[in-house]
Amino acid sequence: MKNILVFYGGKSCEHDVSVITGVLTLNSIDKTLYNPVPIYVSKKGEWYTGKELFDVSFYKNFQEKPLKKVTLLSGESGLFIKGKRLKKLCDAYSAINCMHGLNGEDGSLSGALKLHNIPLASPSLFGSSLSIDKEFTKHCLKGISVSRLDYITVLEKDYFLDKEKVLKEVEENLGYPVIVKPANLGSSIGISKASDNVSLSSAIENGFVFDNKLIIEKKLSDFIELNCACYEGKNGLVVSQVERPISLSEILTFKDKYEGFKGGGEREFPAKIPTKTAEKVRQITKTVYERFGFFGIIRVDYLLYNGKIYLNEINTVPGSLAYYLFSDTLKGFSDILTEIIELSVQKFSSFSSRKFEYNSSVLDIKGVKGGKLKNN
Repeated sequence: MKNILVFYGGKSCEHDVSVITGVLTLNSIDKTLYNPVPIYVSKKGEWYTGKELFDVSFYKNFQEKPLKKVTLLSGESGLFIKGKRLKKLCDAYSAINCMHGLNGEDGSLSGALKLHNIPLASPSLFGSSLSIDKEFTKHCLKGISVSRLDYITVLEKDYFLDKEKVLKEVEENLGYPVIVKPANLGSSIGISKASDNVSLSSAIENGFVFDNKLIIEKKLSDFIELNCACYEGKNGLVVSQVERPISLSEILTFKDKYEGFKGGGEREFPAKIPTKTAEKVRQITKTVYERFGFFGIIRVDYLLYNGKIYLNEINTVPGSLAYYLFSDTLKGFSDILTEIIELSVQKFSSFSSRKFEYNSSVLDIKGVKGGKLKNN
């Protein structure tokens, strides 16, 4: 049976949401084709596997005892049990990244799996790292002529070196009210609104609890939030219909997204917006996916304001991998996972067929600059 490693949890403020995404994905993988292998990453960064991890209720009173600690090993494309001696648990056919936020969604896991020759049915290191950082995302969007809101970047060291200078820059360039966001977080964690000098200072210092870099944007009024997802399947790119999440407050909060009424946030799907607007959102999503070289499932979040579409952020590990934007059933999600798993293996095979060696005479040259010379 082909083993599919599913990574989730992690040292991240989004750990608990990641558990939901990971467990749902584990239980949605087609078990007639694959053997899903849970890799739960604890809040301390330890890796565990075990049959108990398929049940979401296990995490409420987490116990390490019935589980096995596991790791990857340099030069091996499989999973190993940690103990007095390393013991191979299984080979890996492919892997899926369900780790929201830092230490997973930021590209660190993508890079680690690539170094261990494990195909990944999720975005690469480049796509992940550019998307997790809201400032880098904005730079890249400008390069492909996709609209994004004006912003100011604030670094922790600059702020505490000269607070008044930073506050003045925000007031003069953006005015009030503004939204302050940690640059490398998702799920609306650490986001605050500021309407004057005092609340701005408070919002900035609150943001620095989560990140050392913040993004500050002008707060819009009477805008609409929109979501659209995309993945590459066996027949090309698949772009979802556009969703409108309904906020219960001025800004879409963590509670709106994951703890809303009746167990979840309200949504309008498909979004009741003009057909031309919906198609433009879908086309931008496709363009972003293609131009940034994404793979796996991504979700792109937008703001519709005064008839103009602004790309807000790119999620390379969307909550529950955004299956609900493509299918009404978990069977449909299972089919999508099968497509991206098989395509990940094909793409990795193509990559691995490239030549990675070049025989040169560089090391045969004596006295080469930068090398160790013989003593006279």
